[in-house]
Amino acid sequence: MTAIEMNTSTVSKFKESLKSAGFYSVEFAIDEPHPLYQFKIWRSESSPMFVVVKENSAVLPKLKAGCVLNMTYYSSDAQCPKKQIETRIGHISNEREGRFEGHCTVDLVPVNQATFQN
Repeated sequence: MTAIEMNTSTVSKFKESLKSAGFYSVEFAIDEPHPLYQFKIWRSESSPMFVVVKENSAVLPKLKAGCVLNMTYYSSDAQCPKKQIETRIGHISNEREGRFEGHCTVDLVPVNQATFQN
């Protein structure tokens, strides 16, 4: 198996694990303990998990690609408890047109995939 095939396989498994996890929102604080920021989790073909943040939001300048935050994930299943997961901020894109015009998309990447799935 080539490195590209392995990477494609890993990304596919990650996308499937996100669907089965059923998380619909995430909450975190940058300057502990407040303010708390809560965002809906979005998914797309190119990004398995991201949040949408307004361009002029106070939290946006505090989010840096590569930084790791302890985030609380909330499930779409009311029977499932919330889950604390260390998450790395991935790529941050400024959307100039389309559905998220005037916003930035911020990729979320759980640091430990096993923790995310369990």
